[in-house]
Amino acid sequence: MTRSTRGQYAKSARRRAVIAGAALDLIAESGHVDLSLAKVAAAAGVSERALFYHFPTREHVLVAALELADQRMADDLGSRDDSDLGDVNDVVARLARRSPEMLWRTRLTVYLNARAQEVEHPAHEYFLRHNSAAISSFANMLRHRQHRGLAHPDLEPESVARRLVAVWDGLQSQWLVDPSFDLAAEINAAFRQLSGQNLMEAKSAFEQALA
Repeated sequence: MTRSTRGQYAKSARRRAVIAGAALDLIAESGHVDLSLAKVAAAAGVSERALFYHFPTREHVLVAALELADQRMADDLGSRDDSDLGDVNDVVARLARRSPEMLWRTRLTVYLNARAQEVEHPAHEYFLRHNSAAISSFANMLRHRQHRGLAHPDLEPESVARRLVAVWDGLQSQWLVDPSFDLAAEINAAFRQLSGQNLMEAKSAFEQALA
Protein backbone atom coordinates (compact mmCIF):
# COMPACT_ATOMS: atom_id res chain seq x y z
CA MET A 1 0.00 0.00 0.00
CA THR A 2 1.42 3.35 -1.02
CA ARG A 3 1.61 6.38 1.25
CA SER A 4 -1.04 8.07 -0.90
CA THR A 5 -3.39 5.10 -0.54
CA ARG A 6 -2.87 4.98 3.22
CA GLY A 7 -3.65 8.67 3.39
CA GLN A 8 -6.88 8.18 1.46
CA TYR A 9 -7.95 5.35 3.77
CA ALA A 10 -7.20 7.47 6.83
CA LYS A 11 -9.15 10.40 5.40
CA SER A 12 -12.07 8.12 4.58
CA ALA A 13 -12.04 6.66 8.10
CA ARG A 14 -12.05 10.14 9.61
CA ARG A 15 -14.95 11.19 7.40
CA ARG A 16 -16.92 8.09 8.37
CA ALA A 17 -16.24 8.81 12.05
CA VAL A 18 -17.46 12.40 11.68
CA ILE A 19 -20.66 11.26 9.97
CA ALA A 20 -21.28 8.54 12.57
CA GLY A 21 -20.69 11.06 15.35
CA ALA A 22 -23.12 13.53 13.81
CA ALA A 23 -25.76 10.82 13.46
CA LEU A 24 -25.20 9.69 17.04
CA ASP A 25 -25.63 13.23 18.37
CA LEU A 26 -28.88 13.66 16.44
CA ILE A 27 -30.20 10.29 17.64
CA ALA A 28 -29.31 11.11 21.25
CA GLU A 29 -31.23 14.36 20.89
CA SER A 30 -34.33 13.25 18.98
CA GLY A 31 -34.21 9.46 18.53
CA HIS A 32 -33.66 7.45 15.36
CA VAL A 33 -37.20 7.24 13.98
CA ASP A 34 -37.24 10.62 12.23
CA LEU A 35 -33.53 10.75 11.45
CA SER A 36 -32.93 11.82 7.86
CA LEU A 37 -29.72 11.55 5.90
CA ALA A 38 -30.09 15.21 4.95
CA LYS A 39 -29.96 16.15 8.64
CA VAL A 40 -26.95 13.91 9.20
CA ALA A 41 -25.09 15.35 6.22
CA ALA A 42 -25.77 18.91 7.37
CA ALA A 43 -24.67 18.15 10.92
CA ALA A 44 -21.50 16.44 9.66
CA GLY A 45 -20.70 19.30 7.28
CA VAL A 46 -20.69 17.10 4.18
CA SER A 47 -22.84 16.85 1.09
CA GLU A 48 -25.46 14.12 0.83
CA ARG A 49 -23.47 12.74 -2.09
CA ALA A 50 -20.40 12.43 0.15
CA LEU A 51 -22.49 10.76 2.84
CA PHE A 52 -23.85 8.20 0.37
CA TYR A 53 -20.30 7.46 -0.73
CA HIS A 54 -19.46 6.26 2.78
CA PHE A 55 -22.89 4.95 3.84
CA PRO A 56 -25.12 3.70 1.01
CA THR A 57 -28.31 3.60 3.12
CA ARG A 58 -29.86 5.11 6.22
CA GLU A 59 -29.58 1.72 7.92
CA HIS A 60 -25.80 1.77 7.43
CA VAL A 61 -25.70 5.14 9.19
CA LEU A 62 -27.76 3.79 12.10
CA VAL A 63 -25.42 0.82 12.52
CA ALA A 64 -22.37 3.09 12.45
CA ALA A 65 -23.97 5.30 15.11
CA LEU A 66 -24.69 2.28 17.33
CA GLU A 67 -21.13 1.02 16.93
CA LEU A 68 -19.84 4.42 18.00
CA ALA A 69 -22.22 4.43 20.98
CA ASP A 70 -20.84 1.03 21.99
CA GLN A 71 -17.28 2.31 21.81
CA ARG A 72 -18.09 5.37 23.90
CA MET A 73 -19.86 3.24 26.50
CA ALA A 74 -16.88 0.88 26.69
CA ASP A 75 -14.54 3.84 27.13
CA ASP A 76 -16.80 5.30 29.80
CA LEU A 77 -17.06 2.06 31.75
CA GLY A 78 -13.34 1.50 31.46
CA SER A 79 -11.41 -1.51 30.23
CA ARG A 80 -11.67 -4.47 32.59
CA ASP A 81 -10.17 -7.93 32.45
CA ASP A 82 -12.93 -10.54 32.49
CA SER A 83 -10.82 -12.67 34.84
CA ASP A 84 -10.57 -9.86 37.42
CA LEU A 85 -14.04 -8.38 37.60
CA GLY A 86 -14.56 -8.12 41.34
CA ASP A 87 -18.30 -7.84 41.97
CA VAL A 88 -19.77 -9.01 38.68
CA ASN A 89 -23.27 -8.24 39.94
CA ASP A 90 -22.22 -4.60 40.08
CA VAL A 91 -20.88 -4.81 36.52
CA VAL A 92 -24.15 -6.31 35.25
CA ALA A 93 -26.17 -3.72 37.17
CA ARG A 94 -24.07 -0.84 35.82
CA LEU A 95 -24.58 -2.05 32.27
CA ALA A 96 -28.29 -2.66 32.78
CA ARG A 97 -28.84 0.80 34.27
CA ARG A 98 -27.60 2.30 31.01
CA SER A 99 -30.74 1.13 29.19
CA PRO A 100 -33.15 3.52 30.97
CA GLU A 101 -30.50 6.26 31.19
CA MET A 102 -29.86 6.06 27.44
CA LEU A 103 -33.38 5.39 26.18
CA TRP A 104 -32.51 6.43 22.62
CA ARG A 105 -29.72 3.83 22.51
CA THR A 106 -31.97 1.08 23.85
CA ARG A 107 -34.62 1.85 21.23
CA LEU A 108 -32.02 1.89 18.46
CA THR A 109 -30.52 -1.40 19.67
CA VAL A 110 -33.88 -3.16 19.81
CA TYR A 111 -34.85 -1.81 16.38
CA LEU A 112 -31.62 -2.91 14.70
CA ASN A 113 -31.56 -6.22 16.56
CA ALA A 114 -34.89 -7.09 14.97
CA ARG A 115 -33.66 -6.07 11.51
CA ALA A 116 -30.45 -8.09 11.98
CA GLN A 117 -32.42 -11.27 11.27
CA GLU A 118 -32.13 -10.29 7.60
CA VAL A 119 -28.75 -11.61 6.46
CA GLU A 120 -28.26 -8.78 3.96
CA HIS A 121 -29.01 -6.05 6.48
CA PRO A 122 -25.92 -4.13 7.70
CA ALA A 123 -26.94 -4.84 11.31
CA HIS A 124 -26.56 -8.59 10.75
CA GLU A 125 -22.76 -8.62 10.87
CA TYR A 126 -22.75 -6.08 13.70
CA PHE A 127 -24.93 -8.24 15.95
CA LEU A 128 -22.99 -11.38 15.09
CA ARG A 129 -19.90 -9.65 16.47
CA HIS A 130 -21.75 -7.96 19.33
CA ASN A 131 -23.45 -11.14 20.55
CA SER A 132 -20.28 -13.20 20.22
CA ALA A 133 -18.35 -10.67 22.31
CA ALA A 134 -21.11 -10.45 24.93
CA ILE A 135 -21.37 -14.24 25.23
CA SER A 136 -17.60 -14.57 25.54
CA SER A 137 -17.42 -11.86 28.21
CA PHE A 138 -20.27 -13.27 30.31
CA ALA A 139 -18.87 -16.80 29.96
CA ASN A 140 -15.53 -15.61 31.32
CA MET A 141 -17.32 -13.86 34.18
CA LEU A 142 -19.09 -17.11 35.01
CA ARG A 143 -15.89 -19.18 34.93
CA HIS A 144 -14.25 -16.72 37.30
CA ARG A 145 -17.20 -17.00 39.68
CA GLN A 146 -17.19 -20.79 39.46
CA HIS A 147 -13.56 -20.80 40.59
CA ARG A 148 -14.54 -18.60 43.55
CA GLY A 149 -17.53 -20.76 44.48
CA LEU A 150 -20.00 -18.01 43.54
CA ALA A 151 -21.60 -19.84 40.59
CA HIS A 152 -22.74 -23.44 40.27
CA PRO A 153 -19.77 -25.61 39.18
CA ASP A 154 -21.81 -27.85 36.86
CA LEU A 155 -22.99 -25.05 34.59
CA GLU A 156 -21.64 -24.73 31.05
CA PRO A 157 -20.47 -21.08 30.83
CA GLU A 158 -21.17 -20.44 27.13
CA SER A 159 -24.68 -21.87 27.38
CA VAL A 160 -25.53 -19.76 30.43
CA ALA A 161 -24.01 -16.68 28.80
CA ARG A 162 -26.09 -17.17 25.64
CA ARG A 163 -29.24 -17.43 27.75
CA LEU A 164 -28.34 -14.28 29.66
CA VAL A 165 -27.88 -12.33 26.42
CA ALA A 166 -31.27 -13.62 25.22
CA VAL A 167 -32.96 -12.68 28.50
CA TRP A 168 -31.30 -9.25 28.43
CA ASP A 169 -32.55 -8.58 24.89
CA GLY A 170 -36.03 -9.80 25.74
CA LEU A 171 -36.31 -7.74 28.92
CA GLN A 172 -35.17 -4.62 27.06
CA SER A 173 -37.91 -5.14 24.46
CA GLN A 174 -40.53 -5.65 27.18
CA TRP A 175 -39.34 -2.58 29.07
CA LEU A 176 -39.73 -0.36 25.99
CA VAL A 177 -43.40 -1.39 25.82
CA ASP A 178 -43.99 -1.32 29.58
CA PRO A 179 -41.36 0.66 31.54
CA SER A 180 -43.16 0.13 34.86
CA PHE A 181 -40.64 -2.48 36.10
CA ASP A 182 -37.03 -2.04 37.19
CA LEU A 183 -35.06 -3.24 34.17
CA ALA A 184 -31.67 -3.28 35.91
CA ALA A 185 -33.06 -5.26 38.85
CA GLU A 186 -34.67 -7.84 36.55
CA ILE A 187 -31.49 -8.33 34.52
CA ASN A 188 -29.39 -8.66 37.67
CA ALA A 189 -31.88 -11.17 39.11
CA ALA A 190 -31.71 -13.17 35.88
CA PHE A 191 -27.92 -13.30 36.12
CA ARG A 192 -28.09 -14.54 39.71
CA GLN A 193 -30.60 -17.25 38.83
CA LEU A 194 -28.93 -18.40 35.62
CA SER A 195 -25.49 -18.53 37.25
CA GLY A 196 -26.77 -20.45 40.26
CA GLN A 197 -25.60 -17.67 42.56
CA ASN A 198 -28.73 -17.83 44.73
CA LEU A 199 -28.21 -21.57 45.26
CA MET A 200 -24.50 -21.19 46.01
CA GLU A 201 -25.19 -18.42 48.54
CA ALA A 202 -27.83 -20.57 50.25
CA LYS A 203 -25.40 -23.51 50.32
CA SER A 204 -22.67 -21.33 51.82
CA ALA A 205 -25.03 -19.95 54.47
CA PHE A 206 -26.16 -23.48 55.37
CA GLU A 207 -22.58 -24.72 55.70
CA GLN A 208 -21.66 -21.73 57.88
CA ALA A 209 -24.65 -22.40 60.11
CA LEU A 210 -23.48 -25.99 60.62
CA ALA A 211 -19.87 -25.00 61.33
